[in-house]
Amino acid sequence: MDLPIFGFADIFVNIKTLSKRELVRNPSLASHLKPGQSLQLEDGKEPLVLSRRKRARLTARQIHAELDRLCEGAPEQDAQAALRDLRQ
Repeated sequence: MDLPIFGFADIFVNIKTLSKRELVRNPSLASHLKPGQSLQLEDGKEPLVLSRRKRARLTARQIHAELDRLCEGAPEQDAQAALRDLRQ
C-alpha cells in the first residue's frame, strides 16, 4: 500500500542547537530569532524547539482581495471631492 506524499511546509529554514545554560547567559538568542529560524533547547530527555515562522508573501491579487473584504459595506468615497474640500 502506497502512502500519499504530502509537500513539506516551507515555514522553517534552519535550526540551531543550544544548551539551557547558553540561553540563560544570552537570552537575546531566543528573542532575536529572524523569520524562518528555530532554536532547539537541549534540556533533559525531550528537546524544546523555539521557532519563528517565515513571513507570508502575499500576491497583488491576495492584497486586493483583502482590501476589498475590509472595505465591504463602506460608502463610496470621492477622493477628488475630498481634496477640493481640503483646499477651500
